[in-house]
This record gives sequence, structure tokens and C-alpha cells, in this order.
Amino acid sequence: MSDDQHLDPYLDVVNRLGTIARATTQDQLDTAVPACPGWTARQTIAHLSGLAEDWVAGNLDDYGSDTWAGAQVSRFDGSPIDDVLDAWQRAAERFASLGPSPIGGTAAMWAFGDAVVHEADIRAVLAPGTRPPDDAVALGLKAGVARWRHHLASAGVAPIDLVASDLRTWRIGDPDATAEQVETTAYEVFRALYGRRSRRQTERWQWSCDPAPYLDPGLPFPFRWADTDLDD
Repeated sequence: MSDDQHLDPYLDVVNRLGTIARATTQDQLDTAVPACPGWTARQTIAHLSGLAEDWVAGNLDDYGSDTWAGAQVSRFDGSPIDDVLDAWQRAAERFASLGPSPIGGTAAMWAFGDAVVHEADIRAVLAPGTRPPDDAVALGLKAGVARWRHHLASAGVAPIDLVASDLRTWRIGDPDATAEQVETTAYEVFRALYGRRSRRQTERWQWSCDPAPYLDPGLPFPFRWADTDLDD
């Protein structure tokens, strides 16, 4: 049995989205996903399936690029959603046997991070009003906060306490210094750190200071998918 803390949560995402997708109509699956311009719900799931296959095959060249992701979507052009989901399940079940990732961490860690973000994206179309479970959001936040901490350290900003009112507080910067504070919910932090909130939305969080020095450097992922405000 793998001791990878991300493996079981990743398989849970596969199962949750599989259940949701199999219960929806073709028209719903062909609906555009607002957080992923240019992709329908079916294409977003195809990306997740193709990503899992690429990890198993060791196809990691140009990892994370638009070209790499686009090839995953194209791979399943014309495939019934059941075939796409079955391929994802087969690939994901092989993750336990994969060795250390050549880009650091584990395959399950990288795949989970992508999948749980897209789970929230897809739910907005296929299961409006629902969200990934709180424990999945909390796990997804670990990498996002770590990236933001590194990002802000590089920018040389003053310390700040990031308060997720329903989860925990993270100190960004010198742990012994007096810090500013920003507060919102864990889900809002999760969506923002993965590019699903606009700058306008993050500025409306409860800041004890001018948010500009913390937002000017940009969040770990740019606001490329949040040119208009998303509320999912």
C-alpha cells in the first residue's frame, strides 16, 4: 500500500467526478466551463484523464503547458464519456506503483492538485451549488499557500497572516515579526490561489492594510481564468 498522502484523495476525486459525469446529459457535458475558457465539461474531464495517462507513460515533456494539456483533450475527441472516465480510472489506479516523480513530489501529488481545482470548475457546470469536500480543499491549499509564500518572499513584502476563518492561519513571512492580516474563507483562498478569483474579488477580502503590495506581484497562478468574477 502506498504511503503517499495524496493518492487516496486523488482516487476520491476520480470517483466523485465519475459519479457526477455519468449522471449528466450530453448537453450538460458539452457546456463550457467558465473557469476554463475554450473547454467544455467533457473536455476538462478528458484533460484529467489524459494527464493521468501521461504520468503513467512518463510523458512529462512540456509539463503543464497549453500544448501538453491540449493534446490530452484531443486524445479523447469523439470518445463517449464512459470511455474517458474508464481510461482515467485505469490510469489512476496505477499511480500506487509509480516511483518518485522526476519533477519532485509524487505523481499523485501533482495530479491531485490539478484534479481538485478542476473538480470545483466542473461542479459549477454539472452540479451547481456543490463543492469539493472540505478535506480535499484543505489538502489542495497546502501547495497553493506554499507557492504564495515563496512568491511573496521573492517580492520582499512585509509579513502577513493569511486567515482562513473556517480552517487555520498561515504566516507568510518572518514568524517573529509583527504582521498585517487578511481574512476570508478557506474555499475563497483555494480558488484564488489557483487563479479562479479576480483581483477585484481578492481586494474585497478583509485586509488590515493596502492589499496592493501583496497582489501586485501576482498570486502563484495568474488571474488568467478570472478576467470576470467567478463565484463557484
